Amino acid sequence: MKLIKILLLSVVSLALMAVVALALAFYLIDPNRYKPAIQTVFAEQTGINLNIAGDISWAFNPVFGLSISDLRLTNPQSPAELASLGQLAIKVEPRALLDGQLQMQEFIAEDLHINWIVDAQGNGNWPLQNAETAAPAAPVSNSSDTPISAVIEQITVSNASLAIQDAQMGINTNFDNLNFSSRNTNVENRPFSFELGFEVTDNIAQNNANISISSNATVDLARGDARLDDLQIKLNPLQLSGNLAITDMNNTPAFSGNLNSNTFILSDFLDLYVREAQPDSALGEYSDQEDQFSLALEFNGNAEQINVPAVTLNLDNMRVQIDAEYRAENSFGPANLRYNLSANALDLNRYTVSADTQDASADATVPPSAPAQDTELPVELLQSMNIQASHTVESLALAGLQFGAIDAQLRVQDGVLNFDLRPVAFYDGQLTTTVSYDTRPNPANLTAMSSVQNVNVLGLAQALPLTEFAQGRLNVESVHTLRGRTVNQLLDSVSGTTSFSLNDNTIDIGIVKQLFSAISVLSPAGTGDLAQQWPDTVQFSNFAGHLILDQGLAENQELRVTMDNFEIAADGGIDLNDASFNYNATLTVFGEPATQTIPVGELYQGVGWPVICDASFDAAVSEYCGPDFGRVRELFVDISANAVQRRAQEEITERVPEELQDAARSLLDRFRR
Repeated sequence: MKLIKILLLSVVSLALMAVVALALAFYLIDPNRYKPAIQTVFAEQTGINLNIAGDISWAFNPVFGLSISDLRLTNPQSPAELASLGQLAIKVEPRALLDGQLQMQEFIAEDLHINWIVDAQGNGNWPLQNAETAAPAAPVSNSSDTPISAVIEQITVSNASLAIQDAQMGINTNFDNLNFSSRNTNVENRPFSFELGFEVTDNIAQNNANISISSNATVDLARGDARLDDLQIKLNPLQLSGNLAITDMNNTPAFSGNLNSNTFILSDFLDLYVREAQPDSALGEYSDQEDQFSLALEFNGNAEQINVPAVTLNLDNMRVQIDAEYRAENSFGPANLRYNLSANALDLNRYTVSADTQDASADATVPPSAPAQDTELPVELLQSMNIQASHTVESLALAGLQFGAIDAQLRVQDGVLNFDLRPVAFYDGQLTTTVSYDTRPNPANLTAMSSVQNVNVLGLAQALPLTEFAQGRLNVESVHTLRGRTVNQLLDSVSGTTSFSLNDNTIDIGIVKQLFSAISVLSPAGTGDLAQQWPDTVQFSNFAGHLILDQGLAENQELRVTMDNFEIAADGGIDLNDASFNYNATLTVFGEPATQTIPVGELYQGVGWPVICDASFDAAVSEYCGPDFGRVRELFVDISANAVQRRAQEEITERVPEELQDAARSLLDRFRR
């Protein structure tokens, strides 16, 4: 019994001595002594200056160890602050303190903010060199020989943020509410779990999203290997799962992985992150149950190439499959991208046309307006790589239009892009297009040639309400050249000719009737409303014309349309920014031998009747054009005067003796003047 008491007293005494020793250590050891050592080690390992502006104190909550406030990171080569940290708690090993060592086991960081800034020339504020090539940090005074080691069991980061401003890439994005935690963290090939969550805001597109990432990680720093198993990425309603592996980071890095998504409603994702939310009516005949999307992706590569052997996109019964390979630029040539896309029947109408557009009438059709800001074309990208791609689709429904089997080839070689759309079935006819964009000269040159053959216009009416005025078989041939490196430069330089004809046609001549009604009621001959008895629709044996563009869309356009004994000639242009057009036109009626599909009296034949077409795109068709009444009245005065003159000349010829006719005509001319 006495022995037991002695043992108990010894244990209690030892415990008290340890507590007293530890308390004396806290009292005698000033934690600020570690500040120079921490700053020096950090600078030596990273090439970045660490400034601990606040104090270092002992902490007992949330962990036992050190509490450091107001930390700041700077790059000696950049004036902008790299990062700041409001509070950092470090869990330390108490027994090591008694030996004068600082063994760190856990980090808890709060209010971390990181700035990532890249200027227009691609110069960033963060140093990209590794520890071996990093510039030596500025010397730190009051250096300490305190041994520092770190075996990190847990890392916790809360309420962090990251600001990315990349002028070269046009990126302005914030990552806020960033929270990170990991357990049993190590770089010695033992698995550990981590969780990361943040809110990302695109300040340019004014969009934001909440993203979370979790995985079981294994990192072998010595071998340069890292693996993320059971990787989960969540961007509601999208959830991606898969694996990612990186090997031999110290020598020849390589990576491989796969990702698979859940099945989710695609419209919900688009409404949240891509487009403005669509009303239920915009779904048309579709429902959410028919809007199920999923994807699967496999990839691998290294510093020289990236391989994507399989990408599969599923949308209901539609499937798109892609395989791709990218090789980086090397001494043998520029970068090279090759990909193949194949799909079954694709119906993308619900994603490219709204219910309002589907239901719009011809009177409310509004062509797209020009972009508020000019858009740069990827000229430098086209000059930096070669591309070879194929696209095969069984059929395609897009923006209300229906296309048959598609076979399109894309090739970029030495800065020249060639796109070839082989004949596609299109409303009982066919459509072909070829485009060549040569970026080598300045400005770059684009040539586009298109052909539409024997297309049934009646089938187009639902997708293009503006065609409702006509029925028949449409044929179009167009050749245009454009110059520039931006969208607006191309539009402002477009030149070329489009010729068209409509066979087996039936034409709604409502606007022609409207024009001739207004013209004929002004006639001094008292013909009244000449067009009142005309039919509303007419079949012309010849309906053809052409449109010539010269240096842009805004002016210098020449339009000619022939409809048997009617001809319309116009010149002017369109203003995409104002969504309007302005043309000066003449409407001419010919007598025989032209086919007299709509007979018109001689008084109106052979005269170019002036018409003004000046309206906005969304105006009613009846408001598009109207007679130039002032000039029409002048024409009628001239017609009447000419009629009197012609009748007088006839009377002179018939009744005046031949030897007096010249004198009579001279006298008549004096009266005219």
